[in-house]
Amino acid sequence: MRLLGRGGMGTVYLAEHPVIGSRVAVKFLHEAMAADAHVVSRFYDEARAVNLIGHENIVGIYDLSVLAPGRFYYVMEYLDGETLAERIRGGPLDPAIALDVLLQLCDALQCAHERGVVHRDLKPENVFLVQLRGRRDFVKLVDFGIAKLRDARAAGRTESGVIVGTPEYMAPEQCEDGPIDARTDVYALGVIAFELATGRLPFVGRGVAPLLLAHLKTPPPRPSELAPVSPALERAILRALEKDPGARFADMAAFAGALRAAQAQLPARTPPPSPALRPAAGAAPLHGGPAAAREVAIEAEVRAGGAASLSLAVRELTRSGAFLRTDEALPPLLSRVRLSLAHPSLRAPLALSAEVVRHVCGAEAAAWRMDPGFAVQFVDLAPADRAALATLADAQRAPTAVPPAGSAGEPLLRTLEARASASHYAFLAVPLDAEFADVRRAVQGLRDALEALRIRPLAADHPARANALLVRLDAAQAALATPAARLAHDAERGNALGVSRCLAAGVPRALLDARRAELLRAGPGRAAEASRQRARAEVARKLGNAGAALAAYEAALAADPLDVATLDAYLALRRGPRRGPAGR
Repeated sequence: MRLLGRGGMGTVYLAEHPVIGSRVAVKFLHEAMAADAHVVSRFYDEARAVNLIGHENIVGIYDLSVLAPGRFYYVMEYLDGETLAERIRGGPLDPAIALDVLLQLCDALQCAHERGVVHRDLKPENVFLVQLRGRRDFVKLVDFGIAKLRDARAAGRTESGVIVGTPEYMAPEQCEDGPIDARTDVYALGVIAFELATGRLPFVGRGVAPLLLAHLKTPPPRPSELAPVSPALERAILRALEKDPGARFADMAAFAGALRAAQAQLPARTPPPSPALRPAAGAAPLHGGPAAAREVAIEAEVRAGGAASLSLAVRELTRSGAFLRTDEALPPLLSRVRLSLAHPSLRAPLALSAEVVRHVCGAEAAAWRMDPGFAVQFVDLAPADRAALATLADAQRAPTAVPPAGSAGEPLLRTLEARASASHYAFLAVPLDAEFADVRRAVQGLRDALEALRIRPLAADHPARANALLVRLDAAQAALATPAARLAHDAERGNALGVSRCLAAGVPRALLDARRAELLRAGPGRAAEASRQRARAEVARKLGNAGAALAAYEAALAADPLDVATLDAYLALRRGPRRGPAGR
């Protein structure tokens, strides 16, 4: 549709899908660079790095390909907002906004580092602020073009001696060709934090050489000497800016902890009202605004096998699945169904294939206080389908509401206190196979609500109770929000479906093997029990008894949940034989 911008490696255009209207950005590698295999590799490394991370605060990449004879490109999320650089041109940010932005960046970068990706070029120009799900200043980190992937020794310069990075934000080890790791990004984020707090950079110079020398040798000024900065925030910034990587925060999680301590010391205040949410990119205008969009239910025409289609209401929609309400007979588990989703935000109905993965009968619905129906997981999604689902799911997800005056906060506190002794999954109210994005979304929603009750209590005991639940929430986040931690948690509890999510998120095989060895050493009988149940599963499968085979595989995985071969066999049996379009 139009040119969005040019960079050192490529040109970015705004594009629109001709059928569903989703807007995306398309980045083309400069034609002059297409003949250089190393440059092409770096161009695709950016897409690979972003895809490996899969965090909601990092720009999404949907597809990559090449047009003959050599126009390399990839398709990514279109961001309608402003860069952090544009925002801070007027001076320091409000401390509450600055800390919120920094904490979102910490979470995104911690996720990246756990997947072995170091950004290496953090700067305000690479941080977009957008409005998403009713939240102002939602962070989207972009430009992983010089990121280094796992097990790569990165240096501040390329083989030709050209500086890689932006001098104002480069860590000392980048300035002198030292080894690069997560602490390099900690330093760069410390520079950004300094700039957000004071309105200026810690080091300035006329030319690259003086800047690099300052990063290497000159202590940064104290932020409080330049602007009103709290002691807790100043301590966090100065530690992030330590010259010696070993003296900095060990990772982004530790940096985030220090920033949260500074955030807790901010004076309580009533935030300004959020502006009305605009329709998601690519969606048709919504009459009545976003609130009206959520009031209009998503309708699904569902067809199972040769049966007549049913019109069902979609009670919950994510980027990977949906829950459909019905009092009628439920389609068989693991069966394939066809869905056609209709909603005013879509320019045309969205046709999808899905697999039935869960039943909720009437009795269970009454006990669990939810609607009866069935859950499906989408399969064989094309990139355009994924983009449309993301648009629709985000439009439907209501922003976290601040409890109104009165006693509205009390039911939330009681509900969470009743769940506090349950599992992390139950506390967050997410399924055992929840996607990482859904886990983080649940954590953020609860955190926003609890912070609101802590800062603006509706009763005298609310701050103390909210604080206790925030500690419980931190524990759930630490256990489930990142693949490495969740792998250990789910392995210990025999949650094979959660382990499968961790593997799909890119947990390295070496870590998996190490965790499995620890688990089997701690339980000497596990290996024998898993072997016995696997043998039973194979016999049942050969006899055509899928139900018995599934039960035996589940028992084997309960004993040895990190056995990849058994997990693959179990998931393949759950999915059933692949069928062509005519058989769906």
